[in-house]
Amino acid sequence: MPAIDHGGGFECVGCYDLLRVRTQRPWRFGSGSGTGKLISYRTKVIRHRRSAFTLIELLVVMAIISLLISMLMPSLSRARAQAKGVHCLARLKEFGNALAAYEGTSDGLLPPARWYPDPTTFDNVEPDQIDPEHPIQYGWMEILFPFVYREAVRVPENYPVQRNIDGKRWEEYFLCKAAGTSGLTSGDYRVYLPAWSAGSYALEADGRYGNTTRANPDVSTPRELIRPKLPLIGDANERSERGDGIGTDDCSFIDAGEVDYAGSNGRTNGNRFSDRHYGGTNYLFQDLHAAWSTKLRDELARDYDLNGVIDVVEPSPP
Repeated sequence: MPAIDHGGGFECVGCYDLLRVRTQRPWRFGSGSGTGKLISYRTKVIRHRRSAFTLIELLVVMAIISLLISMLMPSLSRARAQAKGVHCLARLKEFGNALAAYEGTSDGLLPPARWYPDPTTFDNVEPDQIDPEHPIQYGWMEILFPFVYREAVRVPENYPVQRNIDGKRWEEYFLCKAAGTSGLTSGDYRVYLPAWSAGSYALEADGRYGNTTRANPDVSTPRELIRPKLPLIGDANERSERGDGIGTDDCSFIDAGEVDYAGSNGRTNGNRFSDRHYGGTNYLFQDLHAAWSTKLRDELARDYDLNGVIDVVEPSPP
């Protein structure tokens, strides 16, 4: 092998060459040394190969990332659903504040669940265009809206705010985010009539809410007459057949015996409280606090006014 004289002895160039390639330690002879250039090139090739991912390594990393995403997605979905539920409770509390403001102008009375606006106040409609046998009906939302936005409602449609007929104008204020509706709806919130119109009906002698007992939605009631356990407002089925604009069944309330009604199709279109929040319903109560419950709807289905007397007698097993 060739040798180089360093003034103090000779060294084997081939030996250094061999040692350099095996150990991969940086070594370079003079700028004119072809051997040094060759060793430097080999070092770069070896380092480049070590810095690259293999296909197997890339597939393993992708599999780990996919596994983590599959584990985190349910948690993120639950977090979003919980956030919508909290937003709904906050919105019900805002309804309570608006009710308190209204009570200050109405001698402590709640707004009626149904009332008939003056046809002369409607926009772009002549009074004689309104059918006197089927006058336009408004509800509690149409009364509360001016207390929220300082703007009167003059739409010649039944329950226009509740049904979100002009969503851009109403700012979707009376919609529940968990319902997933942004257009026309039957109403995401409704009042519970046996509580809302307490004092407008009489019970049977045994304390039952009998077949002839009827709460009057046109009557305004002070909250002092309402049992504290009864809900004033609750999440309503947004696909209720009441509010579909067909016929004369539009309303802003859920009556006694309707809280878990499946509907005429036996499944989805019942005028009932909705359990869209993790199997439970958000309610606003008589003292204007809001709370979530999974059991209250079942209790109201049996005891309409929660006076301790069962209004629906379940048939005995055969």
